[in-house]
Amino acid sequence: MTNSQLERPDDLSTGPVKPVSEIDSRFGPRASSLESFAEAVEHSDTVAESDLEQLFTCSGGRTRIADTLGRARVSAGIPVTDTDPDRIDAMLPPELTPAIIGSTREAAALYLLTLFSAAPRVTTEIVDLIHVAFAAAKMTTQKAASPEDLTSFLLDQGLLTIPHGTDAVFTVPPLIRRLMRRVLATETSTAEKNPREALGAAIASTFGRMRSDDRSGLAEIVDLVVETRHWTVLERAWARRSVNVFLDAPTAITAYLSVPEEVLADNPILTLARSAARRIDSTRLKHGSEVGPTVLAATDFDSIVLPELHGLLFASPEPVLTADEIAVLTTLEARTHRLNKDYKRALALLDAGRERLRRLGEGEPGPTLMLQAELNLEHGRNLCAAGHFPAATAMLQRVVQFAEVYAPNSSHPLLTGLVETALAGMGHGRGSDMDRSLARARQNAARFGMDSLPDELTARCVELMRSLDRLDLPAAERLSEGLHSAKPTGSLGPIPDTVRSLLHVYQGRPSIAAKLLTESTHVRFLPMASGSSTRFSGVLNIASFVLVAAGEKKTLQELGDHLNPHSPGYPIVKARQALAFGQHDLLWSETGRMLTGDQGPRLKSSAAALRADILHHEGRADEALDAFAHVLDYCSITSSVLAIAQLSKQARDALLPASAEHPGWAALARSFVDDEVTPAELQKRLLALPETSQTVPDFRTDLTSSELSLLFAIDSPKSVAQIAHEFGVVPGTLKNRLSALYRKLGVRSRTEAVAHAHRRR
Repeated sequence: MTNSQLERPDDLSTGPVKPVSEIDSRFGPRASSLESFAEAVEHSDTVAESDLEQLFTCSGGRTRIADTLGRARVSAGIPVTDTDPDRIDAMLPPELTPAIIGSTREAAALYLLTLFSAAPRVTTEIVDLIHVAFAAAKMTTQKAASPEDLTSFLLDQGLLTIPHGTDAVFTVPPLIRRLMRRVLATETSTAEKNPREALGAAIASTFGRMRSDDRSGLAEIVDLVVETRHWTVLERAWARRSVNVFLDAPTAITAYLSVPEEVLADNPILTLARSAARRIDSTRLKHGSEVGPTVLAATDFDSIVLPELHGLLFASPEPVLTADEIAVLTTLEARTHRLNKDYKRALALLDAGRERLRRLGEGEPGPTLMLQAELNLEHGRNLCAAGHFPAATAMLQRVVQFAEVYAPNSSHPLLTGLVETALAGMGHGRGSDMDRSLARARQNAARFGMDSLPDELTARCVELMRSLDRLDLPAAERLSEGLHSAKPTGSLGPIPDTVRSLLHVYQGRPSIAAKLLTESTHVRFLPMASGSSTRFSGVLNIASFVLVAAGEKKTLQELGDHLNPHSPGYPIVKARQALAFGQHDLLWSETGRMLTGDQGPRLKSSAAALRADILHHEGRADEALDAFAHVLDYCSITSSVLAIAQLSKQARDALLPASAEHPGWAALARSFVDDEVTPAELQKRLLALPETSQTVPDFRTDLTSSELSLLFAIDSPKSVAQIAHEFGVVPGTLKNRLSALYRKLGVRSRTEAVAHAHRRR
């Protein structure tokens, strides 16, 4: 190797001897070509030219590093071309690790090189961040040097290179990068902050300035966090972006899973974030796909429950918590109660959590907008589950408004907020609002590259109900088949089976519909009958209609017997019983309770339809037509023909033609998004429906509820003694009641009474 082949000023044989630069003293002289590099490195003659060229590139042409590594490999008895990263790191001896000392320009350049080396990829955003970190370090150089000047110096020294064919701006030669990553501290005479501290400050500053919808550089920032162990940034990322962070930066899974246990112990936000990272990582492996919109939509984040955080919110003594931590803990506690179907307790806890947020000092910052939106989302879901549909709709609309204003380019919580708003509308009966919410959810999901929604099963159930609301049976059948392929969820309870049973009725299969309800593990009439939630009143409305359509008077009677009179579903079930048994006064009183109550237009439309039906059966045609006009008014509000479909076929065949020109039909047709739904088309679909009221009222025998219960009881193989025991009376008293019942029915025995009941259906 000749003197001219190496950039070593001290090798010159003539002229004054120049001092060795700090760069050369730390890394060795830099070869100006591959040939001079080969002459300076031992054992280079045993290395293939391609491997030698790679070593030249990896070492930045620094012969001392390459020569030391080669000799270490030979001493260890491994091939000179061995490229195992861990072995390479071990074979770079400590004396090669640079020490950043003093206030010279070269020391500042090495400090800047340490910052560049920390980044896995040096993109435009990372260059800006590193310049911020350099300023945060407060270097004490004798002569002020800007990071731009020092970057040029590093390029000139070959310690930074410009890659080709990538979006990286610079890259550090791999061996140089390994050595610079060993630099953990600097003298205070060089900089006030060590490189890791400076990067942490820059990351926090840069992330704090980023807009909610700005993803530029976020992936690189997340990677740097892992390098610098600046976990606070991951906490802030979750507080501002939640599950969107997995789309913003796919490496966020690794980042959150890298958080040490001792950090998680005192940080509810990072504990939740790590659980979410595990959940999405599991989904990714299950689907055999990388993180993306499809995997995000398929991941069930809503079921994440963290027992280790249970009770922390109201522990004694009261822990010191930030607003963000209070919001997260309140959301998690309420979710746990909702998944356990304890909605009353969940709502009480949500109120307590919000009260604690209000008690924070005036100078304390409130929760981030994202965590506030997630708290509102959980609150809205619980209100919906408890049947407080108007309040749920208002709360969920706040979630959607936040998402549209502050996170328009993120899928969460926009999509879930829209779907849950549609579900609340189904409970209260605002059909056109449901259509708009679902349409916006589908449009935004497509914009985000998602084939399905995060709450796909909920969306399909609502869409199935909407197709039945307009009697589009082909569409309803397709949607019903698609329910099985959607991601299961435990939050819908009896809704899917109840809606599917309604489809069976419309298809002329009421017995199958009734069997589906009575055998479903999700419907379970008895728990619903004892519940006080208005959520079940809509379910009981459809369920009792299905039982009537199937002629299941006995089951309908048993359902009514188990209902609490104060239950919101009690009036509709009792009114249907009254129609089935021709009890005009009872039907009128129970429907009156619904029409003057606050259970929403969907139930009110059914109440008005029951009145029209019984008036028609009593031969009061004009009054029946007047009542049917009220049915049309309510149906226009709900954007649904459900109430009209519940009329007996005889009543439908009479009332629809008689009201064909009523303006209510035009209003009803306009309430649907589908332009093909005209008044004539709706009437055609309704007239084509099969019989939906198999129980013909018997106006000649007006039995009381207790007499009906007794009649159903004797329609069994039970003895009089057994029946008396069930009714809580002695056998003699029961026999007296049976005699009175036989006289009322005009029969003489138990057998004749049962036969009479079957004849009268």
